[in-house]
Amino acid sequence: MAEYSIISSIRKDKPIKKNGKYPIYIRIRVGIKETKVSAQLDVRKEQWDDKKKEPKDNVKPGLKKTTIYLILKRLLILLNRKVMELELYIHRILIEGQELTIDVVKEFYSGKKKVKPENGSLYDYYLEFVERKRKEGLNPETIRVYMTTYNVLKEFKENIRISDISLPFIEKFDDHMREVNGNSAGGRNPKHKNLRTVILDMQKRNLSIDNPYKWFKIPSSEAKEIYLDKTELNTLIEYTEQFDKNSKEYQILKMYQFSCFCGLRFSDAMTLIWKDIDFENSIVRKTMIKTKTDVITPLFPMARDILMEWSKNGALLNSDTRVFYNYAEPTVNQTLRKHSKLAGINKHITYHSSRHTFATLLVVDGVDIYKISKYLGHKSVNMTQRYLKYDLSIARESARGIHTFS
Repeated sequence: MAEYSIISSIRKDKPIKKNGKYPIYIRIRVGIKETKVSAQLDVRKEQWDDKKKEPKDNVKPGLKKTTIYLILKRLLILLNRKVMELELYIHRILIEGQELTIDVVKEFYSGKKKVKPENGSLYDYYLEFVERKRKEGLNPETIRVYMTTYNVLKEFKENIRISDISLPFIEKFDDHMREVNGNSAGGRNPKHKNLRTVILDMQKRNLSIDNPYKWFKIPSSEAKEIYLDKTELNTLIEYTEQFDKNSKEYQILKMYQFSCFCGLRFSDAMTLIWKDIDFENSIVRKTMIKTKTDVITPLFPMARDILMEWSKNGALLNSDTRVFYNYAEPTVNQTLRKHSKLAGINKHITYHSSRHTFATLLVVDGVDIYKISKYLGHKSVNMTQRYLKYDLSIARESARGIHTFS
């Protein structure tokens, strides 16, 4: 696929206009070829930001300045709209499997295939948004969550125009996640938030679209507090032993149990390599994908046993090989939901519940919350407290060792 770029600029090589302004052009490069197209807009040289390649927006206050600011703001909106129209057209060409060339771009400007942004594909815009955020340095873990939402949307409906977005559309999408995918409120919450952010970005770029989330209440993510108690965890461990050790079920259930014993997130378990594990000092040292900071957590015996089982008699120790097989998170969560139910565990289990299980069972055993916070890689104890679901079972277990009022 040919690399392409779109850059706005003022044509200083063109004669200045009678009104003292320079014409704005859009320069499109495809591979080694490029073309320049008039944006049919103009601007004064001192009002153009050469670094940002757009009209300046840092005009100082004042009555006259306010008028100039509004003019430049409108100019910026019009320019962004023209660039966005081209971006959507290019994304459609690529998704349809057509070859992108300078001639194809020229066809767009000849008026043969011009598309209103609102009639363009939601998926084209969504991917363009994610790519833009990636270039801006958005956390890779957040990018991964956005792409998970994209895949769920594609499962829901293969083709969606931007103009199709409405309250009934959002409601049907929510029904699909709940009834077809079996997502709890906590699983649906981030996907709605991702889609809402993309819609707000469309509005920011002056696309004519209503935001249906003004009338739709996003499900609360309280379900994140789900965890397994000791009995349920032991039940799952015993249930797992029936599977062949090379099966998907065995590998996923064992990986989940490993995180119950050490608290690693899904993204960190999937990227864990043998070099991250210090068997001599019984610790796991890992740079977390989400925060880019290091976490050091104890390697408890039950976690060690799982690792030794998979180490090929120690041959993989201290290597760059990944510890666990590479499964997509939706596949992992579907497997966990199916087999936890078959094991008789009446809870909506996701991989993230392993992290809550780790924290909660440590609290039940009297481990200090400050230590747990460090094991989880949290910046503050407040974050850890939100992880813990203080319920009857915790109250009963923790009270057994207290004799203050006996």
